[in-house]
Amino acid sequence: MEVYEVFRRAGHKDPYEHCGAVTAPDPEMALMMAKECFLRRGEGEHLWVARRSDIHAFSGDPAIDIVADKSYRHPSGYRDVVAKRERAIARARELEAS
Repeated sequence: MEVYEVFRRAGHKDPYEHCGAVTAPDPEMALMMAKECFLRRGEGEHLWVARRSDIHAFSGDPAIDIVADKSYRHPSGYRDVVAKRERAIARARELEAS
């Protein structure tokens, strides 16, 4: 028996969202069980199941913080630009050194 994560979509233009997990011997049975558990009240139209062991996770990486800063998209992001740039340069140097 394996654990399958279940993703449900309400309509064809909606994104898939995680709705739970089922335990089943194979993917076909997992789909049947997911249908019974997560679609029986008409909450959605489409299902995906994926073995939990096939899902690979990413945990936070300090290098991503620099890339993920998108404050420039908002006017408030231009406050203290010089200080932010100096912090980013210092952080990049720390990462290079390690």
